[in-house]
Amino acid sequence: MKKIFFVALFSALFLILNSCIAMKDDVDMAKSELRAETTAKMKILEENVAKSVQDEIAKLNARLDEIEKSQQTDKQMQKNKIDLSFNNLEELRETIKELNNRIDSVDLTAQKSNALAEQLSAVEKKISEDEQELAKLKEEINAQIEGLKPVDKFTVTKEGIVRLPESESKSYNQLVEYTKSENCDPAIARKAWETYSDKWPESRKCDVAFWIGETYYMEKSYNKAIETLQPIEKTYPGCPKIERSYLHIAFSLFHTGKVEVANAIFESMKQKFPQPAFPDEVKELEKLIESKMPKKAAPAKKTPAKTPAKTPAKTKK
Repeated sequence: MKKIFFVALFSALFLILNSCIAMKDDVDMAKSELRAETTAKMKILEENVAKSVQDEIAKLNARLDEIEKSQQTDKQMQKNKIDLSFNNLEELRETIKELNNRIDSVDLTAQKSNALAEQLSAVEKKISEDEQELAKLKEEINAQIEGLKPVDKFTVTKEGIVRLPESESKSYNQLVEYTKSENCDPAIARKAWETYSDKWPESRKCDVAFWIGETYYMEKSYNKAIETLQPIEKTYPGCPKIERSYLHIAFSLFHTGKVEVANAIFESMKQKFPQPAFPDEVKELEKLIESKMPKKAAPAKKTPAKTPAKTPAKTKK
């Protein structure tokens, strides 16, 4: 039994050993094949790397050549610029020198030109003044020409010249109408009446004085109105404007605060003109004066004196 056991064991070991040897051979063969494959791949890789390196080196060399050429070009350009700068500098110096000569020449010419310009300015100023004088003279001549032309209606030019019709009565009626109108300008009306008086100095003297006084009264120049209206009665006795003059003198005195004097004129007017031609204005003036005049105290009633009582007569004893 033992012999059989050992034979079997030996056989098994022999088989195992043969298997190990066969496996080792297979492993060695696989290693050899792997090494061969790796070597081939490394060779291919080395060839590719070498080619890539050579390509990169070629590119770098080409780039270096370009940079070197560019630097050479830049150096040439810098040299050209420097040469050009020197040339330009010389030209610039010559230009500056020429400009300085021109400036000196211009300064001398400018001095002469300034004197000439001053003379020219003075001449131009004189021409302008003469033109203004001429224009003014033309306006005056035109105004005088217009003034010589007859008009049919009372007018005032833009220069303030009053124009009246050639007819005295027409001028008077138009001036009265204008002075009484709502759009009357007292200053223009006064100037128109003065023009009327100059044109017909002997006509309607009383009326002219009254209407001039009215223009002052209208613009509330009461002192001037009194001064103009007051002489009418003595200067032009019988003038139909005396009653109205009295009335407006009294109004003017009232408006200037001289109520008592206004009342005295009013009382005198009532005696002179018991039947007033302007009753409404008379009533208005009367009310105004009464509102400002002091009230008169009513007279005290007289009480009858008491008669002394009679004493009885004494009887004789």
